[in-house]
Amino acid sequence: MASNASLKPEIGPDGLARESPIIAYTEKVIAQEQLQLHKYIEENRSMLLGVERELANLSMEMKLTAGPKKAALEHLRKKIEISSEKIHQAKVKEEQARKAWEAAVQALKDEESMKQKLCEDLNQLVQESSSSQFTRLEELKRRLEALNPNRASSASPHSGQPVGPTQNNAATGASSVPPPTAPGTGENTGNAAANQEQNSQVPNGSNQQHPASGGAKKKAQVHGKGRGVLGAVPKRSPGWTGAGFDVDGRN
Repeated sequence: MASNASLKPEIGPDGLARESPIIAYTEKVIAQEQLQLHKYIEENRSMLLGVERELANLSMEMKLTAGPKKAALEHLRKKIEISSEKIHQAKVKEEQARKAWEAAVQALKDEESMKQKLCEDLNQLVQESSSSQFTRLEELKRRLEALNPNRASSASPHSGQPVGPTQNNAATGASSVPPPTAPGTGENTGNAAANQEQNSQVPNGSNQQHPASGGAKKKAQVHGKGRGVLGAVPKRSPGWTGAGFDVDGRN
């Protein structure tokens, strides 16, 4: 095997082998590389030590703050859950309030419709009552005319309504009412009984005269009461009174 001549050691004049320039250059390059590596390692070692110190500090900080942070996070989580529950309850209440409002609106509409129906029924009843009263009035007028056919034609010149039946009824009612008794009724009764006994002993001619005079007095009293007493309110002719027709001529 042939060897490289440049790698053979050179023998100097003193007989010692000289160092090869190539080997010397290579060793020099290796030495430089080693120096750079040492510098790089030193630099990286310092950086690694700094990173380790930072990591140790972070670890210590985490150890010191992990508990409070965990408690704070738990507290926030609970507050979020409570807020979510409150929101849910508020939504439920809102739904209930909306349903109650809809029910109230429906009830109001039902009440208004019921009120409208009652008003219509009331109007219908009033109309029916008015028509029935008018029909009844017409029937009463026909009955009065049938009871008094002779006086039906006699009417008031102003109102055009017959006044004969009313006056006749008023006179009849006045004649049927007995006169009021005075405080001395007992004494008058006794005197009347005594006079009757005396009259029974009088002859027949005088007895025939007394009844005639008594009948005239009674007739005068009846006519006086039929015409009316001083201060009495005159009766009005039948007509519209506001609540219906006054058929009997009453106030």
